[in-house]
Parts: sequence; structure tokens; C-alpha cells
Amino acid sequence: MVSAMERPSRSLTVNIVLLLLISSLALGGLGALERSPVGEARAADYEFSVAKEEVNVTVLRDGSVDIDYYFLFTGVGFLDGVDIGLPNYHYDPSTATAKIVVNNVEYAPSQVRESPYIDLGMAVEFSSSLQSMIQNAHGFQLYFHINNPHMVYENALVNDTVGVSFRPTWFDPDFQIGSTGALVQRLIFPQGFFNDSLALWYEDNPWDQIYWDNTTERHVAMWVDSNVDPDDVAAGNYDVGIGFPKEYVEQYFLPEPKTNIFGDIWALVSLLFPLIFVAFFMALVIAINVSVARKRRGDYYEPEMNVVGAGPRRDLTVVEAAVVLERPLEMVSTMILFGLIKKNKVQVLSQEAPMRLRKLAEVGDHPYENDYLNAINQDGTVNRAQLKKALVNLINATLEKMKGFEQLATQRYYESICDRAWQQVKAAGTPDDAAFQLQKNNEWMMLDRDYPGRMQRDILVLPLFIHRPIPGGAGPSLPNVDVGKMANDYVSNVRNAANNLVNDMRGISNDVVKVTNPAPVSNSGHVSSGSHCACACACACACAGGGR
Repeated sequence: MVSAMERPSRSLTVNIVLLLLISSLALGGLGALERSPVGEARAADYEFSVAKEEVNVTVLRDGSVDIDYYFLFTGVGFLDGVDIGLPNYHYDPSTATAKIVVNNVEYAPSQVRESPYIDLGMAVEFSSSLQSMIQNAHGFQLYFHINNPHMVYENALVNDTVGVSFRPTWFDPDFQIGSTGALVQRLIFPQGFFNDSLALWYEDNPWDQIYWDNTTERHVAMWVDSNVDPDDVAAGNYDVGIGFPKEYVEQYFLPEPKTNIFGDIWALVSLLFPLIFVAFFMALVIAINVSVARKRRGDYYEPEMNVVGAGPRRDLTVVEAAVVLERPLEMVSTMILFGLIKKNKVQVLSQEAPMRLRKLAEVGDHPYENDYLNAINQDGTVNRAQLKKALVNLINATLEKMKGFEQLATQRYYESICDRAWQQVKAAGTPDDAAFQLQKNNEWMMLDRDYPGRMQRDILVLPLFIHRPIPGGAGPSLPNVDVGKMANDYVSNVRNAANNLVNDMRGISNDVVKVTNPAPVSNSGHVSSGSHCACACACACACAGGGR
């Protein structure tokens, strides 16, 4: 079923007049607002950091989506509520639910209502007692759920397909301190969609991973980013989307037809020319800012088609396995560095950006290690061009090694090795054993897409639960090794290396992609299946945010 978007009932000319008059009043009052004691108090009082933001967007057959957010707030000074931006005005407030967790105790908000601070969104309000608890704890977790109809739109680039695009909510940089530590976005395909070869991604931003989730029995596309600037989210640099054949939904929507409004505007030009000029100038500035925003990195690894059943390649190194699994290049370069450190071939002198290293050997055990060593300058910094060359050579060499082997089977083989590495640490009977297993298996554990999150969920709790008897009747073990601190150190080192190795590591990733997997040149009238999902639904992505 195809439904057209609702159109306003008031006349277009009246809308334009009201809009321009209101804009004029708003522009005239900006100075007074900036001097308002209320505005100053609000901007000065709210203070928090966002360690993690996760969102699951589940596509339903009726053309709506279920949106589930998880936030981990830290460093909270004062906060009386949280505003969550939503995709469009069709969202259903009656479906909104929220819970707050402070010091591992769950609390209900005082109210979940439409936000008084942002145009499209809900507000999760805190009672005075909950505010006090949050301030004393300096942090909390927030879970939020809502259903948002009118989200599946016709895809203009691929016939008989539809799609969903999404922009995660963000918070006002005046209130949020620093960047968001981790941003994880999952778009979950509709029920009954089994063939992932028919899946399409959002134009210019392919997913980091697509996988089958046994719990929901659906395919899931996932994007993972770290150190995310709220302004970049607001600019659309982290927009995501998926596409699929239209038969998997019962209802989808067409973009609202464009209306020729030049006649109405021309009638008002003589009266409102100054305001129109100001509006045009502001629009020009915004357009320039958007046009120069950085492009997101794409897939860097494009395997050749192989015969199904050829089996996995089982002799890859952990770094080569990371390439086959298409892990972010920031993590791949970090894994090379950690391997060299473990072999006493490199020493870290400084973790501040840009990192400074000391070569303890001139030759590594693998070609990519040799390339990496060659990228270290005499002053200890890493040469950007040489690092790019090292990564390009690694990817091409891995592609060559994978010829004649099955890509998917190889990915599953190394994912199982990764899972076994985690399980061995979790199964340890004593803190000493856990520390040993963690040190031995960490490089394979790093293959996990959500390495920091899984370390927090699975490993940081080990010191609290390892109290099994030591074989031989020696009695319960003593926690003489702080496994939690060891795990925290690993995560911190990974984060520092991924972000601080060189200036603009993501820029290197983009440069590598242009070499190893350049964007295809589309022939006129033809779009390859699976190459782009430029759904005509950009208007449906979450453009609201910037609240508390």
C-alpha cells in the first residue's frame, strides 16, 4: 500500500506570510534572548558527558519503526531531564517509555512528555530526589523506547525497493562536555527478510557490519563510531540507512510532491526583501557548511566472488582476520601496533596525539609489520603516507590470500575463534587464571566489533564472581590480581591507539578506501543492487536534537 504524505490545509501564501513575520520577530529577539537571565541559567547549569549512545531502529511491516535508545551519562553536574529528538511529527507519544538506572538500581522518570525544548522529540523528566541521586552518583543510564510511524519511503535509485534513513539524536554542545565516547547504531530489517544479498545501504555510508541476529531472527546492519562530535551528528555526518524490496512492508510512503511557490514569494518580495535577503544569506552559509562536511569512510575490503563450499582459510594471522571481518582500519592499525609491542619490536613513548613510538627492531615477522616499522619516523611519530601504504598493502595481500576460499565461511571461522577467546577468559577459575587468559587471548578478543562494550559487560565483572575452589582442595582463591583494572587498561590503550596514532586517522581510512575499493562509476540509468540505498526518505531521518 502506498500512502501520500499529508499536505497542509492552510493556503501556501498565508503560511509564507506567517513564517516570515515570525522569523522577523525571532531575529529581532535573539539579542534579548541571549541576555535573558533564564537562558543564561539554563546554559550554565546543565552539565554532563555522554560515554555511550546506542540506538536500535526496528523496521515494522506497517511502515513504522520501533526506536530504542540506550545512553550512558557520566560527569553529571546538574540535569533535571533528557530531551530525545525523533524523526518526524508522526511519532506516537503514547508508546514512549523510559527507565533510569543509577548505581545499578532502576528508577522510573517523573514524567515522559513531549519536549518543551526541541521541536520534534520527547522529554524524560526527573523528580527532585532522582536528580539528587544522579548528582551524587555523577552518572546514570537511560533506556528509552517509542514507536514512530511514517518512516519507510520509496527508494528513488533502485526500482521496487524502499528504505529507512535515520539520524541519531544529539545534545546541545553547550550542555554536553566533549564528544560522545561511542555511538552504536543498529538498523534492523523487517520480519521475513532473509536474503541479505538484497540489502541496500545508505548512499555514501555503508554499514560497518551486517549480520543475522538469532534473538530477533532478523538481519541487522550496524555502524560503530567513537569520539563523535554532536555538531557532526547535527550536520548529518553520521546519518545511516538501509533499503530492501518493498514486499517486506505492507505500507510505505512517497516523498511529498514539490510545489512551485515562486509566484507567491514574488508577490511578497517588494515588501519583505530585507528579511528574504537575510534568510538567503543564512541558507547559503548552511549549504556551504554542509557541502564541506567530511565524508564518512566506506568499505575498504571488496572480496572476489568465490565458489560456495570452498571452505574457510584457516591460517590467517589475527590482523589478516580483522581485514576479512572488515573491522575499522583504526582497529586494524592498532592490532598491528599491539602485535609489535607484544613481540618487543616497538615501545610506546607517548600516547598523546600524535603518538610517539620507539623502534626496537627493523624487521617484523610479517610484511605488514615491516611496512608498519618503516612508517615510524625518527622522531617517533608515524608517517601518514607510509601508514596508508602499509594498510593498502595489507588489504591487497589479504585479498590475494583469500582467492579460492569462501569469504563467509572464513568470517564465521574467525568469529568463532574470537568468541572462544572471550569464553576462555570468562571460564577462568581464579583471578590469576583470568589475567593469564586475558593476556593470551586479547589480540583475538579485539576482533569483536564491540570490544570496549563487551569488555565492560563480560570481563570487568570477573573479580566479583571468581571465587571457585582451586583444584587440589587449596580453598577459595584470593583476588590478588585486579582483572578489572587490567581489562580497563586494555580498553584505554586500544582507544588511545585508535584515536591518537596519527592526526586524522579517519582521513587515512578514507584515502585507503579510494585505493582498495574505489566507488563504482554508475552507468546512466543503472544502479547496481547492493551498492547504494539513496532512499528518497532523507526527510524522514531524525533531524531533531540539541536538547538537554
